[in-house]
Amino acid sequence: MQLRTRIVALSLAASALVAPALACAADKPVIVLIGAREQGYPAGEHDFPDGVLKLERLIKASAAFADAKAVVRSYPVGFPKNLTEIDDASVVVLYLGVTKGPDGRRSPLQEPAVKAELGKLMARGVGLVALHQAFTLPEKSADLPLADWLGGVRVDTDRTTEIAPVTVAAKGHPVARGLGAFETLDEFYPTISFGHTTRVTPILNAHIHTQYANGKPTFADPAENAVVAWANERADGGRAFGYAGLHYLLALDDPQVRKLLLNAILWTAKGDVPPGGVTAPSIPVLTKDGHLPQPEQRYLLTASEAKPEAQPWGELVWYASRALGNSTHVTTGQATIRAGQSNPAHWHPNCDEVLHVLQGRIMNRIGDKEFEMKAGDTVVIPEGIVHNAHNIGTEDAVLSIAYNSADRVAIGEN
Repeated sequence: MQLRTRIVALSLAASALVAPALACAADKPVIVLIGAREQGYPAGEHDFPDGVLKLERLIKASAAFADAKAVVRSYPVGFPKNLTEIDDASVVVLYLGVTKGPDGRRSPLQEPAVKAELGKLMARGVGLVALHQAFTLPEKSADLPLADWLGGVRVDTDRTTEIAPVTVAAKGHPVARGLGAFETLDEFYPTISFGHTTRVTPILNAHIHTQYANGKPTFADPAENAVVAWANERADGGRAFGYAGLHYLLALDDPQVRKLLLNAILWTAKGDVPPGGVTAPSIPVLTKDGHLPQPEQRYLLTASEAKPEAQPWGELVWYASRALGNSTHVTTGQATIRAGQSNPAHWHPNCDEVLHVLQGRIMNRIGDKEFEMKAGDTVVIPEGIVHNAHNIGTEDAVLSIAYNSADRVAIGEN
């Protein structure tokens, strides 16, 4: 059955005031996607440029947006120099992060021209979607009305990265159509503030532990429910949506996440979300020249290519992982812990670890148990268990480490 979408008509009075700017948007929603440059994270994390391009392809592959004759304009690495290019937007989608500067956290939205342009669009009732860190308030934020625009903001650096169970909080809301409970590995923010409006509707809750708070690692147990996606209907008639996830580019391959985002973009553009939600096929990330990636298997990693990473307690060196291009299922490496030193207590939300002692003696703490290990000993550390090793010998302890994921994630290691 063909999905049909109708864009909500503007009132005659409003049309008379803003008809020139909305000439295109009145019958065709104009969706503006704004990204940012990558921030130096490992491959696939905070990959805003590729994320924006993938969102564009998902929208264009959707029958609901095709029926609405949606126009998509993508700016993968930031706002256009000529901001008048987005004057006719029906919705602006922000997929970007905050950066560290001399004054603390800083957002691209603080640039005077950008802030003025967004303020003008919000006053006109244009929709706004903020993904991942796009709703994080910078340190000096008194003049940035994100809370008014979005209904919810992140005001600190509290966070968690884990495989979290996610449930639908408002099954009757258009953004929640077609969604069900799911699990996802992502970075979420447990302390989003919604205190300034009664117009917010929670869409998704995640059952999460706080793992970083007040500027330092922690682990809050038991887990608590936190709102990670919400919708907001502003007093100016505009609509807004926020979602805390999408730290990982791979999140866009999850059918539930795709449906959530496509529903939200259509709804904030004042379109009608189909009863079963917006659907789109899974589309792989294209190369920068627009072609499908052709994976090339790397077989040999030479000694000169295995680069040791200095640590306060010793060093790490990696031999196989997806990032190195020679593995799609496992990560392997070697850790060296100097005499008397310990690596930080940490855990892995997405993989088990196999640790084999090649040299030296360690005390390995796994949860509430301790194991004294010498050369030749092996231990298996299950996913999700906090652990660390202390060198109790007089020489370097050399450890072979392996994980059953090519995308090893470690919480608390840094």
